[in-house]
Amino acid sequence: MCLELFKVFRRGNPTGNIPSPRVDFDLSILVLPPGVTTTTVQNTNSMEPLIDVGHTVLIKPATCDLHVGDIVIWEQGGQRVIHSIVAVDGADYQTQGLNIPRPDPVKIRRENIKSVAIGVIWTRGTGDYTANNDD
Repeated sequence: MCLELFKVFRRGNPTGNIPSPRVDFDLSILVLPPGVTTTTVQNTNSMEPLIDVGHTVLIKPATCDLHVGDIVIWEQGGQRVIHSIVAVDGADYQTQGLNIPRPDPVKIRRENIKSVAIGVIWTRGTGDYTANNDD
């Protein structure tokens, strides 16, 4: 809904008589709750349309119970991966990217899951935002 409002402002007044104000959204996070940090993702497209390259993901340590649908970050071979949990089998978790038609080939052990996503900030320049020529 906010994006639709933003597009209306960018188009200008429908009558053309009154110029609409230029609208730029610059987001500053001054204080995050304790334990909450931010991260970004690589351009793999695996979590589109929810998370795309350049978006900011709010994460916290994975100290809570994890469930199907949670988006988690784990380490595998020195690389961090962010995918959604699609099945739980005791201490093993099956994950899958939202934009991938099949689950990941390896189940993830609970101790390898480092963080859980609690929010996504769609960052300027990504998603449906299209800059004007003078931006």
